[in-house]
Amino acid sequence: MINRNDHHQSSSQLRLIPALLFCLAAGGICANAQTQTYEVKPQPIYEQCQSLNAGRATDDAVAKAIASLKDKEAKGRIQSAQQLGKSCDGRAVDPLIDLLNDEDALVRAAAVEALGKLGHPDSVEPLIIAIQDKDWRVRMALISSLASFKTFQARNSVLNGIANPSDAEIADPDDMRVRCAAILTCNQMRDVAYSRKAMLFLYNFLLSKHEPIRRLAEQTMYELKNTRNGPPEFAALLKQSHNPVLRRWAAQWIGKLGLEYGRSALEEAAANDSDPGVRRLAAEALNALKSGK
Repeated sequence: MINRNDHHQSSSQLRLIPALLFCLAAGGICANAQTQTYEVKPQPIYEQCQSLNAGRATDDAVAKAIASLKDKEAKGRIQSAQQLGKSCDGRAVDPLIDLLNDEDALVRAAAVEALGKLGHPDSVEPLIIAIQDKDWRVRMALISSLASFKTFQARNSVLNGIANPSDAEIADPDDMRVRCAAILTCNQMRDVAYSRKAMLFLYNFLLSKHEPIRRLAEQTMYELKNTRNGPPEFAALLKQSHNPVLRRWAAQWIGKLGLEYGRSALEEAAANDSDPGVRRLAAEALNALKSGK
């Protein structure tokens, strides 16, 4: 994390430069790196290289960028990783995997991003191992990279490796932001197999005893409205869940979010649901849709 106790303002500003650059490159995970205010957004899914070249030259741009991964300055290592991520050259894969162990978190994040853009299957396992990284910025970068691989192993790790709290009590807001971004990203995937479980993690987050966690969970609920799978998943949950508590939750949030997509599900629930609480909340949500509130 950025040291907020610097004695000299100019030194502090210099420290902020890499973080600001990373925020811009990582799909808007930070709105302001100095005050540490954030928007919770889904992370981008990369168009990976369709194939990787097998260059052999020892003095071309790729070979020079690989050599620069050992630069003494973190900035140089980051720039080289970013260059290699655009190269679609297979020679970059192993050196970038090695860079996942770099001492600098932003360098590790740059390596994660580059590997996700290259898309070589050999990098999936090292990227999954990197989920254990203690720095939230690395885990945030892992969302895009792993989601960009169209394999169950990689995408399931976004859901169950990053988003899933695994019954742990989440108290760190930075950790929560990563989980929320993973939940939203799961709801952007064309494969809807990951969407509903990701969304349901928010049910318990909204009940957290930690106010910042509840606030981030609520912000994520509102952002689900703008995802590919969020609106249909709310409607499907209301129609299909055997748990009346979850049907009530879905009905309430369809109304809060103003989801026209859920209107028919609300009408059916308001008229025929076996649970009176669901019928009542569905009727209230329908009124909210009519009034535009």
